[in-house]
Amino acid sequence: MITDRKNRIRRVRLRWHLINPLVRLLAQAGMVAVVAVAGFAVLSIGDAINETAASVLVAVVFGVATVLQLRQSQRRQYTVGLLTNLQSTDVLSAADMWMAQRIASHREIGADVSAEDMRCVITLLDYYEFLSTLALRGFIDIPLLMNLRGGTMTRCFDICGTYIATCRSDVGAELYAGFETFVAEYARHMRHQIALPAATSPDTPEDPAVTAPVKPYSAGL
Repeated sequence: MITDRKNRIRRVRLRWHLINPLVRLLAQAGMVAVVAVAGFAVLSIGDAINETAASVLVAVVFGVATVLQLRQSQRRQYTVGLLTNLQSTDVLSAADMWMAQRIASHREIGADVSAEDMRCVITLLDYYEFLSTLALRGFIDIPLLMNLRGGTMTRCFDICGTYIATCRSDVGAELYAGFETFVAEYARHMRHQIALPAATSPDTPEDPAVTAPVKPYSAGL
């Protein structure tokens, strides 16, 4: 029950951040405006105070919109920096290259992976779990992460399915749960995008990681 609730909360967080940025910005600014109007309605007494309250209200709404836009810009920069680490950091770059070769050759990773190769597996899975956790908490730009790395993360999770399932039987179902939630929501989001006629160009090749079903490896997903 607790696991199911956590999974639902994770999904809601991701879906909120996948909403069109302009719509999300307007919704947040609207909520602030409603609260501000309610507060000023209680405090305002005379016409002069009402005029002052209206001026302050406008300033507050525009101020909040500016702050939200600045935070979004910072999230994008932070996301790009984290993804750049996959190419600029030696350990991550080596693990990423190793995983790409396994994915290209369709060689599934199981519990019998060698100790040397396991370092690559753990390094990349842990980093993807880290990125997914940040995404679930809204600390990075989720659409940008999905556009730049969603397909690769999906293929990585799928090819490591046996390994993850084996590890979960030893340490618990929460292992890489954030990563799994991110992959499942990525697949759902991309299916939704493909279903929208205006969202897909006929010249855009179809990504098999999008159309292929995501196989869950824990209860509740």
